[in-house]
Amino acid sequence: MLKRTRYIHCFCISAILAMAAAPQATSAQEHDDECTDDSHSHSHSHSHSHGLHFSHPLFTESVSPDTKVRFDFGSAWEAEGNEKELELEAEYAIGRTFSVELVFPYAFLQPDEAGSTDGVGNLEIALKFANFAFEDQGILLGYGIEFGLPTGDEGDGVGSDHLWEIAPFLNVGAAVGEFEFVAWTKFGIPTNQNVAEEVETEFLYDVSALYHVSDRLEALLELNGEAGLSGEEAGSGAVAIAPGVKVAPFADSPLLVGAGLSIPITDEELDASLKIALFWHF
Repeated sequence: MLKRTRYIHCFCISAILAMAAAPQATSAQEHDDECTDDSHSHSHSHSHSHGLHFSHPLFTESVSPDTKVRFDFGSAWEAEGNEKELELEAEYAIGRTFSVELVFPYAFLQPDEAGSTDGVGNLEIALKFANFAFEDQGILLGYGIEFGLPTGDEGDGVGSDHLWEIAPFLNVGAAVGEFEFVAWTKFGIPTNQNVAEEVETEFLYDVSALYHVSDRLEALLELNGEAGLSGEEAGSGAVAIAPGVKVAPFADSPLLVGAGLSIPITDEELDASLKIALFWHF
């Protein structure tokens, strides 16, 4: 199992690097010309009048700085119990190259051997930067840093009450015809451990392929993985594949509704997880 997991990790990382080096992509200006007849188009998000822009996947973050409010409902079925999570995300773009993002999670745990519990998880603050140097080629580069705040309660099994996490990330997006490809890599580095705690760093990667079926319908296929770099989880990891869909229920509204199912292909303890998301762009 560990050997197969490493092969999958190597394949995913190679796919990310290949995407970053893609020599050909449809230019954003060509998409602007194609989509001028539909000023309310939700699907052709990479052809906004502001320039190159990417739609939001469900399990993977978007490369584009944006101004939006997002509400997620997630449900995971694990071997030791079930977990549900509500998550509110608010992002504000300061210009087209920078945004600040806040994430407020609230979890509900239902262990098989004990009573249920709930509580606020670790709040997250992210600073996202975008580089438009290759905009004419349909490629957007991004980078930034994410901070995890210790607002959880380890006694209840929800987040941490003392660990801070620093997570620098790099990402790239490529618009090719009706497709949008997004890839993320992130390092999770915990700090402020107790004396007896072991430092556990991890590497996370996400790849998303989004296809604009119509002006109001998007189909997605995502791959999300993580690998332990140090601590007890060193050398282990998990990879999941997630098909999904996003729709715009109202033609003249910025509301988008999405649903996706994440299916692990390496972690035997996690059966599956469901995510339903509401997006409201400003």
